Amino acid sequence: MADQAPAPGSYDAHVRSNPEGLALVDDEYRLTWDDWEDHACRLGTFLRDRFGLQEGDRVAWMLYNRAEFYILSYALQKIGCMGVPVGYRLTGPEAAYIADNSDAKAFICQDVFAERLAGSLAEMPRMSEDRFVVVGNDVEWRGHLPKPLSFQEALDQGSGERFLSLGSATGGSIIYTSGTTGRPKGAFRDPGDASMRAEITKLMIGIVGAFGYSPPDRHMLTCPLYHSAPPVFGLIAHLLGGTVIIQRRFDPEETLRRIQDEQITSAFVVPTMLNRLCALPDEVVARYDLSSMQRLIVGAAPFPDSLKRKTVELFPNPCVYEFYGATETGINTIIGPDDILRKPGSCGTVAAGNELRIVDDEGKQVPTGEIGTLYVKSPVLISGYYKNKQATDECIEDGFFSVGDMARLDDEGFLYIVDRKKDMIISGGVNIYPAEIEVELRTHPSVYDCAVIGVPNDDWGEEVKAIVHLKEGAPADTDAIQEYLAERLADYKLPRSIDFVEELPYNPSGKVLKKDLRQRYWEGAGRSI
Repeated sequence: MADQAPAPGSYDAHVRSNPEGLALVDDEYRLTWDDWEDHACRLGTFLRDRFGLQEGDRVAWMLYNRAEFYILSYALQKIGCMGVPVGYRLTGPEAAYIADNSDAKAFICQDVFAERLAGSLAEMPRMSEDRFVVVGNDVEWRGHLPKPLSFQEALDQGSGERFLSLGSATGGSIIYTSGTTGRPKGAFRDPGDASMRAEITKLMIGIVGAFGYSPPDRHMLTCPLYHSAPPVFGLIAHLLGGTVIIQRRFDPEETLRRIQDEQITSAFVVPTMLNRLCALPDEVVARYDLSSMQRLIVGAAPFPDSLKRKTVELFPNPCVYEFYGATETGINTIIGPDDILRKPGSCGTVAAGNELRIVDDEGKQVPTGEIGTLYVKSPVLISGYYKNKQATDECIEDGFFSVGDMARLDDEGFLYIVDRKKDMIISGGVNIYPAEIEVELRTHPSVYDCAVIGVPNDDWGEEVKAIVHLKEGAPADTDAIQEYLAERLADYKLPRSIDFVEELPYNPSGKVLKKDLRQRYWEGAGRSI
């Protein structure tokens, strides 16, 4: 490593101060900080020298939860490049759009996804088959193309040169969120903005305090890494010099075993996971010692009060936290163990460094207790949607950003999310935008018009339902429509059910009244999101 001193609290600093400390654990790896440094430098030099990547360039990746993500992440930090996560449930064309729109110059993917991506190479003009690195060795890159380079071969071909990172662990990112206009939008944070990095560092210190962290942290990573929140909590553990233990696939009882055997002190989960944990028989839960858990952090979807009570009872320590935030705005409010049951329905008070504004349709701030559109101001607000000024301008008002949630504040400053102004569906913590599905559904030869909404699901929170007005004489063939959509959309976007109607409700301007449609399915659910 170069002679100059690394930044305090950086990954480079932990490598120097605690080289033999455990940094990463998954099913195949137990990497010390020094091991991680070695792997990251080797991969970073390979990407730099083989692909000619320069500071500020982007690398797309499509991986399951595994240590290779963290090796790649640190490697990109080393050479000052930015990773672009691609959801592994996306189709080839959907993934290709993200890679192309983000200007990615290389792609790291799991072997099981290689064939899917190879079929969409033509839609990634900056990419070619020799700019892919595949995690795993058992894949042929279609019949007529050469076998791609493996991740291990990339490590072997990188130099052993040690060097300080050009980028920061709290640097820039482009994370794609599904778009209401039918195309994903790249939530972009500028990696070159030094003032933002300083503000992010201050914000992280505040978040660490609000969640009651005390190093060293042992963090269990359970949610898919291509979402925005899971890497944040892994990042906190690493900035504190701790260890990230990766669970490749969520399994309720295996989660309890990991907490016990690895002495887990923190984890980020979504309510769907907690539903499954709390559904385990008492005799199964009793087999495991969960007393190490200090911070069970919940977010990404509505957290029903009944499930909160069950979760609090499941763990021996007062450890349940909830937060409100978004890919575009970061973590904005936090509620901890003292208030999690005292304030039913709330997702907490404003986190340090954030400002909240709740306004009416005219942009005027509403009084305490009244409902309005929530806007957030934060040091970690995105710079904008990448190459999409119109979408950016629609969401920002005087430096405040809104994702369209409707909310209220009580007289103690606790925030309550009461509805969504936009039509986004959150199913199992995954954001799904109906417009994407409706665009494809309307191309089906039998469909005259349609609407896609979220309806209650006890396990996932919501599930996707399509309501279809067929063309005259067209058959009501659910299977045929599902098969048609499956060729065009990722599986998690597919409607779980389809209702056929003679007519959809419209307002005078011809827009479908989704509120009226939703009301029929949400009556009696005790909630509206």
